[in-house]
Amino acid sequence: MKVLVTGASGFIGSRLCRYLQQVGHEVIAVVRPRSAPARYPAGTIVYAQLPYGIPFSAFDGLEAIIHCAGTTTGQSVAESIAVNVETTRVLCEHAAKCDNLRRLIYISSQSAHERAISIYGRTKRAGEDVVRRSSVPYAIVRPGLVFGPGNEGLFARMRRTVERLPVIPLLGGGKALVQPIEVTDLCRALERCLHLPPGESFEFNLGEPEPMTLAEFLQAIAQAHRGKRKPAISIPLAPLEFLVRTAERLRMPLPVTTDNIEGMKTVPRMETLPSLTKLDLTLTPFAEAIQCAVRKTAETALVQEPLRVILVGAGKIGIVHALDLVNRPGIALVGLVDNNRKATRLYQQMGFRLPHYADLASGLKALRPAAAIIATPAFTHLELLRECLAAGLHVLVEKPLVVSPEQFPAYEELRNQYPRQVVHVGYMAAQFPQLDVARGWLNEKRIGEVIAVWASAVQSHIIAPKPMRWEMRKELAGGGVLVNFGCHLLSMLFRLFGLPNSADGKLWRIHSPQVEDAADLSLTYDSFPARFVTSWSAKGYARPEMRLVIEGSDGIIILTYAGVELICRNGENLVFTQRDFDVGFNPAPDYTGAAFACEHMNFFEAVASRDRNKHVDPGSKAPFSETPVEISEALALERFIHDLYGRLPLLSQRPTVPAANSQSVSPFNAELDQLVETLQ
Repeated sequence: MKVLVTGASGFIGSRLCRYLQQVGHEVIAVVRPRSAPARYPAGTIVYAQLPYGIPFSAFDGLEAIIHCAGTTTGQSVAESIAVNVETTRVLCEHAAKCDNLRRLIYISSQSAHERAISIYGRTKRAGEDVVRRSSVPYAIVRPGLVFGPGNEGLFARMRRTVERLPVIPLLGGGKALVQPIEVTDLCRALERCLHLPPGESFEFNLGEPEPMTLAEFLQAIAQAHRGKRKPAISIPLAPLEFLVRTAERLRMPLPVTTDNIEGMKTVPRMETLPSLTKLDLTLTPFAEAIQCAVRKTAETALVQEPLRVILVGAGKIGIVHALDLVNRPGIALVGLVDNNRKATRLYQQMGFRLPHYADLASGLKALRPAAAIIATPAFTHLELLRECLAAGLHVLVEKPLVVSPEQFPAYEELRNQYPRQVVHVGYMAAQFPQLDVARGWLNEKRIGEVIAVWASAVQSHIIAPKPMRWEMRKELAGGGVLVNFGCHLLSMLFRLFGLPNSADGKLWRIHSPQVEDAADLSLTYDSFPARFVTSWSAKGYARPEMRLVIEGSDGIIILTYAGVELICRNGENLVFTQRDFDVGFNPAPDYTGAAFACEHMNFFEAVASRDRNKHVDPGSKAPFSETPVEISEALALERFIHDLYGRLPLLSQRPTVPAANSQSVSPFNAELDQLVETLQ
């Protein structure tokens, strides 16, 4: 079946997704964005903020929904209602509209009963009521205490407490009843719920038929851990509850929460044998299951540890990186470095829950990340890169690398000094997936022979002399629009055709006193010319726009941020947008979302495999979208730009366009003439 699973990155959800996939089901795994899950499940991952964020497309063709998501911390009544009750209502509404849906399975809890006093128990009970009132066939499943291998979840916290302390603390004397169930047994039960008689609804209690006390359960952990029982001490609930509430107000993490304590007070015995019989489920013997759960704590085959990344720089480009990173499987954004408190507060207001540090050294010492993304102004890049590499980190550093030609040898020396570490440079546009499509069309001669290339990149960034931004100062930025904005379009052009044989043109100031705000370049290749116009002082472009037109004898190819289009003289017309490429999470499919996604995926893959041999080769068949920009490629591009800075004068007035341009036979050239005319 095609099955949607909420809470797919949790202890139960991640194992359920893997189990369902192993037995042949198609899994749609719903994961919270910005949750720093560090682990990610099997199946097709969909990022969604519950209760309303699951996209409609995730429900296409569904045959079952398993609602695993649930809040267990007890910290927020509103969040518990949102996830345990309102999300259940939304899922029931979607389920009623799915033509092929056979069943909605709601994972409730032993705590969900009429006398429940914990937030978790009350909201889970309310979720059950929502399911019962729905019009879809359902199965409500109430598991007891779920345990199994792994380092997350309530059982893992209990196991660590027993293993680390010299005595076992027994809350309330350890008299609370528990009916444990091993997580794989629970997954088997949930999968069998998919095959129940259609049109009927069911409710199941799952766990050991004979309850045991919490004290007995914790002693079983101790026995499995070191072969013998441990001394125990009884802890009255009242003073402990006061201590835990105080710790929660101070945001101090403890192995238990106030909701855990409330839940212990009124846990009733469940009759599980009828449910086990109905599902034909034989539980793994408890002694065997607890032994495996305690000794096999790491499950590398089930989940992957994340790449721990620290973000250096809390500016606008940092936000873009952060938004993608927290939604990128295999990557955990663990902290933020910036000495601007206002910037870091903005991240908090946007929902990022990250520790922040005023300097890189403090962040590295506290978090011990494996990788860093440097998203600071250009003049800081060399020293920050040097510090990160010296600390053993893999690094993705934003462009440009170089602010003066004297820095070229320093970057080459760093590359030679740290050959085992991954270093990528943030020319994300060179990794657009639509660039692969354009190269394919060129190789297939779909537009015949290339006769000219026309390129423009414009935005409204520097639109007044003041305030004096760092990008307007040559010693801080290295240059103006070419090296800080137009370079992205140049990186795409150079990936398709390589460096030009020659280049000439004009650079001029509009608002900046030291660097160019606009450029008009003429590039020459073996068999065709190219014209490139860029400005960050063009009015009316709050969102940057880029266009690369490849004119051929039999048609044209038009590349933009959003996609790529083929227009042939024979009437053939093809369009691909970012939506046509599977890049996982894409926050801006009409802008640069796919490019950042590919950049981050390439960084993760390179670090995971220690593969630093994906250099750009004109004869290489590797997709551009899977080829990161490394130092050698970045320096070649920036040498080209700094060579222009050394040769072309910086004009104080915009150049005039001749009334009759000798190349104006192309309408695209006329458009660029008009663009230059409008720059002021």
